Amino acid sequence: MRASSRGSCRSLADRSLIPAVALLAAVASGGCTQSPTQRGFSGRSGLCGSDAGVACPIEPTPPNRGMSAGCGKARSETLGQYVKFTLTVACEPDNARDRIYYVRLPPSYDPNRAYPTIYLGQGCNPPQDLLSTRSVYPMETVTDPDAILIEMQQGLYNKAEYSDATCTDPSSFDGGSTDLCHYCFDDGAGSTTPDSVEYGYFDLLHKAIENDFCVDTDRQFYAGYSSGGWMAHELGCQFPDVLRAQGSVSGGLPPVINSCVKQCVDHPIAAFLIHDATDMSNSYAGSVQALQRLLAANNCRGGLTMATAPNEPYEIKGVPKNANFSCVRYTGCPSDYPIVFCTSRGRNHDSQASVAVPGFWQFFKSF
Repeated sequence: MRASSRGSCRSLADRSLIPAVALLAAVASGGCTQSPTQRGFSGRSGLCGSDAGVACPIEPTPPNRGMSAGCGKARSETLGQYVKFTLTVACEPDNARDRIYYVRLPPSYDPNRAYPTIYLGQGCNPPQDLLSTRSVYPMETVTDPDAILIEMQQGLYNKAEYSDATCTDPSSFDGGSTDLCHYCFDDGAGSTTPDSVEYGYFDLLHKAIENDFCVDTDRQFYAGYSSGGWMAHELGCQFPDVLRAQGSVSGGLPPVINSCVKQCVDHPIAAFLIHDATDMSNSYAGSVQALQRLLAANNCRGGLTMATAPNEPYEIKGVPKNANFSCVRYTGCPSDYPIVFCTSRGRNHDSQASVAVPGFWQFFKSF
């Protein structure tokens, strides 16, 4: 374990923000959208994408592009296993300052090679230390030896609403209770407060990871389920210039973003969304709202709603397409910032790891 303090929280003073209320009229869901006439993005070979009417070429990935400050630093952590670290977010309230995260380096980690890095967020759970298995997606089953994995942990500041009155708080855990309280990310699911304690956490976290390990800063990703899926949309709103793509299962668009209270950083982000149409815990409509915000933010053409945006079938290798699971890719989006949306049926509020793990990695490794 290493204790660290990484300075103050993220300042937005020098960042380009999109005040959604100043953009186009809201999409059908009632959320905020962004004017496609105000945006143009530079692709890898000059101005390209739907804004320019020119497809962005897919270029070979150099082995060491975007090398972070941590490249060249020898590490003593056990490879191929999650290792616990602590982080102090000094500017947050006392109950949200001391944060935990876990780092898993590939079994053959080379400190002189820049690795894609995936930040992972789980649903509401007890602290990882009290669980016998990992609570995040087992991305190591498909990413080894090619990615660094970061398990983000919730703090003890946001108890899940469904935790019963007799659940055992981890601060007094005696080793004998099977009824542990669950805690969630501060995902803004029921709040109108624009800022989240997760913004300061992630700002310091990604800087710590980039400083300590050899990260390809052009290929940093996030994938989360349920509460972690809501987090995908929070971080995609606030850190699209850090994260190359976001992945979400059974998440939703936080009301502070959907109602135009929260401004998003003015930058596109690729996205892969999965949601079950029969989900009784987190409404399918929440992911539809998130999709429509992303279509606007990425300057996609041809329609900004699920019903009007042009699309084509998308396949996850090894995952059969049928009446209970299918995906589409939105064809009006710049090729550098694709959006994929998958709909399942009959799985309710499930993490859908069997499709999410290969689907996210297939999507992430295309960048």
